[in-house]
Amino acid sequence: VPGKPKVAKKILAKTGDAAFQWEILHSMGIPIDDMPAFCDPLHWLQHFPPIGERDLKRFGAPVDFRRSFITTSVNPYYDSFVRWQFGKLKKGEKIGFGKRPTIYSEIDGQACMDHDRAEGEGVGPQEYTAIKIEL
Repeated sequence: VPGKPKVAKKILAKTGDAAFQWEILHSMGIPIDDMPAFCDPLHWLQHFPPIGERDLKRFGAPVDFRRSFITTSVNPYYDSFVRWQFGKLKKGEKIGFGKRPTIYSEIDGQACMDHDRAEGEGVGPQEYTAIKIEL
């Protein structure tokens, strides 16, 4: 579409022709007057979990909804438990961080996901063999 920014194919598949966050929220049925509240990250935590719970119940998923599993300062007790658990697992060498190729955006100057690229989506890393020759 002329005049619209390029959007990765996966995002288009999920959101239709929506390119901006407000368009995605609007496509989800959120009134434009309610959108400024989404500038606050905590509003997302209040708005979407009840919708997810409703959908999981409709789906018939056997989920115990008596507990909250939000790992932020909103739920400091669960957050501290998860931090303790990961610390214990790391200390016991049950988990660790490995090396893996990362896609780097030269435009943004930071790492990005495959679907965030304007072009070249799905292109994997290339291996090169360098041979050092003394002259």
